[in-house]
Amino acid sequence: MTWVTRMVRGAPQKQTGADAPERLLASGMRRFLTWGPASDGRVILFGAVAAYLTAVAVGHLVWRLNVWAFLGIPPGPSVFFDARNLTAAWECQRLGYDPLYENPCDPWGRPLMYLRPWLLLGTLGLDQSHTFALAAVLIVVMLLTFGALVGRVSLGAGVVLALAVCSPAVMFAVERANMDIALFSLMAISLLLWRGVRSSAAVLSPVLVLLCATAKLYPVFAFPAFLVARSRVAARVAVLCIAAFAAYVVSSLRDIVHVAEIATQGQLFSYGARILPAHLYHQIGADRWAGPPVLKQLIAAAPVAIIAVAAVLFLKRRLTPQRDETTVADASLLALHVGALIYLGTFVTANNFDYRLVFLLLTLPQLVAWASVPGHRLSLLASTTLGATILLLWVGALSEALNLWDELVSWAVAGLLTAVIAATVPRWHSVRTSMLGRLAMAGRDP
Repeated sequence: MTWVTRMVRGAPQKQTGADAPERLLASGMRRFLTWGPASDGRVILFGAVAAYLTAVAVGHLVWRLNVWAFLGIPPGPSVFFDARNLTAAWECQRLGYDPLYENPCDPWGRPLMYLRPWLLLGTLGLDQSHTFALAAVLIVVMLLTFGALVGRVSLGAGVVLALAVCSPAVMFAVERANMDIALFSLMAISLLLWRGVRSSAAVLSPVLVLLCATAKLYPVFAFPAFLVARSRVAARVAVLCIAAFAAYVVSSLRDIVHVAEIATQGQLFSYGARILPAHLYHQIGADRWAGPPVLKQLIAAAPVAIIAVAAVLFLKRRLTPQRDETTVADASLLALHVGALIYLGTFVTANNFDYRLVFLLLTLPQLVAWASVPGHRLSLLASTTLGATILLLWVGALSEALNLWDELVSWAVAGLLTAVIAATVPRWHSVRTSMLGRLAMAGRDP
């Protein structure tokens, strides 16, 4: 039996000396995650974040020192650099400009880096003088919604979650006040609705994801999570939302192409399937890619597709229970699928700055829960994925020192999350039944 099979099955089996590292990983992680169950580990989470941001503020106000740079985060020209781009666009919009194409109010002359729906918020009357307040609200809401989604955890789990939130990748989003944190909060709210008022959330949750997808396209990758959530209403609403998103893309194609052309993409402090292959390509002496960009992306995505197919074919039968569960997926499992699909979708399709890894936080509550349960069929896979995810959130700060070999971690996380999805999605006939109901059952009749 291979190591991968043993890892994902988690079933009792004869233990050998070769299994010792695997047992040590799972049991060590479990002991740490279950330490201090009588106290709420979110005290450690919020305390660590408060201490982190206090150190940054004191360094700036007292010593005029940019502490961000010492914490693995590339500092921007100003604090909350990305939020200022949006508040400047609101100013220019009121002056009669179209900020997507001309935004002289921005101190650096940047056109709006976001799509047109963000301009609708200009009716609130905010301008650049409100940049700090806007960023502060977005950061607080992000932390509160994440804390609510996590729920009460042990002290050990609180330490792990604090490591994740205080990582360079997540704090990169905070330092820039990038609008990804606003979308993260909306996603978390949609999942909290799923937990609290599921009858309404079957409609509201996919609709909130659609709202996020119109603001920044990549949340569209989250829709398949609702198709496999074992909720007929949610699956059908998700299909309608996908159709509405397609119509939005067609109607806004000019703006989408324009924003894609001006969007900054890099290799340092970034993740994406093509970064490491492109780096290796340049090492053999080729300065620039000679073919079309789409072909370059497809070549980079091919190994990911192979990994995904291999995971589904090889692991599916070994991972899934003997019978499909009939209950609707809970909020933690749905959050895991949403976070994993957003990571995999963005990893395959483009280079992304590390602040987009903030969506990996959505995977943590379920991974922590599985890794904390001894004997669970997914405990070892969850422990491995949890450790790799934390490493990915931190290692990007060393991308320059590692000469981009930190991307190996992003590939490892892609493979592990693919395995997790393969282990937890229902069989195809269950998905079809959720979407089609009696029509699906009729189609199976002889």
